[in-house]
Amino acid sequence: MSLGTVVDLEESNDPFVTGFSHTVDARALLTASILDHALFAVAIMGADLRCQQADERFAALLEIPAKDLVGRSLADFDHTVAHGVIEALAKAASTRKPVPVDCLATRLDGHRVILTGCVAPYNLNPGGRSPEEGYLIFVRDIADSGLVAGLLAGRDPFVTTLLDATAGSIVITDSTGTILTANRACCELFSYEASELLGQNISILMPQHSDVHNHSRFIQAHLKSNLPKPPWIRKDTFGQSRDGTIFPIHIGIGTVRIGDDFIFIAAIRDISDRLLAEQHASFLARHDPLTGVLTRTAFLDECEAVLFDALGKGDTACFVLYSLDIDHFSDFNEAFSFHIGDAVLKVLASRLLEVLPDQSRVCRIAADEFAVLAWVKDAQAAYSLADTLHSYLTMGGCIENHWVRLRVSIGAAILDPSIQGIRELTAKAKLAQQAVQQNKGNAVCFYTQEMAAVASRRMRLSIHLANVLERNELHLLYQPILDAKTNEVICAEALLRWTHQTLGSVSPAEFIPVAEETDLILSITDWVLAETVEQMVKWDEQGVLPDRVFLNISGQQFLRGNFPKQIAELLEKHPTLKNRLGLEITEQSVVRDLKSAVHLLNDLADIGVQVALDDFGSGYSSLSYVQQLPIAKLKIDSSFVVDVPKNTKNAALVRAAVGMAHGLGLPIVAEGVETQGQHDFLVSIGCDQLQGYLFSVPLEADAFADVVRARRKS
Repeated sequence: MSLGTVVDLEESNDPFVTGFSHTVDARALLTASILDHALFAVAIMGADLRCQQADERFAALLEIPAKDLVGRSLADFDHTVAHGVIEALAKAASTRKPVPVDCLATRLDGHRVILTGCVAPYNLNPGGRSPEEGYLIFVRDIADSGLVAGLLAGRDPFVTTLLDATAGSIVITDSTGTILTANRACCELFSYEASELLGQNISILMPQHSDVHNHSRFIQAHLKSNLPKPPWIRKDTFGQSRDGTIFPIHIGIGTVRIGDDFIFIAAIRDISDRLLAEQHASFLARHDPLTGVLTRTAFLDECEAVLFDALGKGDTACFVLYSLDIDHFSDFNEAFSFHIGDAVLKVLASRLLEVLPDQSRVCRIAADEFAVLAWVKDAQAAYSLADTLHSYLTMGGCIENHWVRLRVSIGAAILDPSIQGIRELTAKAKLAQQAVQQNKGNAVCFYTQEMAAVASRRMRLSIHLANVLERNELHLLYQPILDAKTNEVICAEALLRWTHQTLGSVSPAEFIPVAEETDLILSITDWVLAETVEQMVKWDEQGVLPDRVFLNISGQQFLRGNFPKQIAELLEKHPTLKNRLGLEITEQSVVRDLKSAVHLLNDLADIGVQVALDDFGSGYSSLSYVQQLPIAKLKIDSSFVVDVPKNTKNAALVRAAVGMAHGLGLPIVAEGVETQGQHDFLVSIGCDQLQGYLFSVPLEADAFADVVRARRKS
């Protein structure tokens, strides 16, 4: 008979029960058997609630001896157990059907009792002529410590089924750490059979170095501590399977009091996948996903810690920070594709890690900018490492089936007592790098005090440039371009000048790069274009307008899609200026987007605007792109003209440039002509047009008109 099952002895069809239920002996035997062998507390009550019979377990629930209970009514006892049973008896009396008993009670000693069972109507006089109403009571205290321990240690079928149906790993131990039961998931996780775990200490599932390996010490420390006891202890630790494999686990340990003792229920979960995901997320949070080097934030944090630790220990090592930037990196993306650009960045990061000293820190600051903190023996070693880095990073190589040779600008700053932390050191290395890039790039430069002054001036220039048009501080000068054979002024170049009220006259070589960096060059160029056209109109009216007037256009302005339309609208207002305007653009502006450049140059040619390729020879100077461009002329960079014909190498380069231009059917202009020797050499090799101080400095508009008139008379 199981707990909660009620048998009506009057109506039972069981031959065994029927055969015994009609004799007094059978009644006595059956009652005695129930009282002696039942797994629950049993009592027989009359209709008046007086106890006919009861076993010691039932009497114990009321905290009196069994002999003191028989013959007495339950109503005589002011006890929560008695109250719960009386309530169930009342329901059974009204329904004449078995009624469940479920109640919470508290004994006089404060011990909690959880009763479950049933009350069933029962004929106390089965052999008599008239039935005698009574009740059978079967109850069980499921809070009984012996019962719970027995269910666990004996692997009660219900408990076993419940635990094995749980997806998580569960192991239950007593207070000494001895395993009472472990579910199927736990056995599979640790590669044990259940029989191999029962009776073993839970430390069998923990590696020797684990902080919970000594279970008894761990538990006792927890129980004896004065800290509040949460329902569960949760922590990440390590488990060890049968074959010795150690893996990370999360364990939650619940404490259950059984009488004066405890049992512990541990829920265990393998967290290997979770830790891998967390480690990956942590890596990505501190590392650039493309190159694998540190992010800027992680770099600054680590470097700050390194410097603090080293300086705190009095380390005499030399710390140097390198700021690196790939020159014209956008060309790789535009000329090939973004995946080639990504491959270039990966190669650069890989080369950095190969050549740098151990313990160096590397980070990717921006798209094509990197920073490195290295510690070397002394300043000389820092200089040597910078040269090694530049040589190694600029070596040619095949990347994604493309032969690539990088141009890299490197700025460096050495830590000294005046520098307050990694951010200041980084800023100074960046200033040195910018100094390299302003001087055509692809070199190494170390920070000097003068660079701070230069940076400060550039900042002032950018601030003042923002209002330069409103203050009317810009003006144009014009330099004649002469026919090399006739010395006649055939063209002019409009040159921009800036005179500030406090800074004075600012060189174009100084403020034009600043304007380009801040995009102010766009509005400035629009002003130059409008001013030049207005002056051309005046010269035309005076009869001194040369064949062409050229003005310089920045790459940003040239590659704006609406630029030809802008010029066309301007020239429509002045029909007489058609075929009289010219533009000068640099090689770098063209090769930045060759396809777009060709399209724009054709559009400009359609509206009668000639384009000259300025500073030819200082950049790419390749026939492979020059022959694709619908340009009107080439201009030799003044750096090649300055010392010809004495410098035979430059003389050879100039001669080659003249030959290249004529081979393409283009006239060529030499600028920067300052001596008669230069003039004679250039004329002798067939240079078509000349420009320089030998003929005239840049002039105001009226002075230029006078020169034109004078040249015509001569």
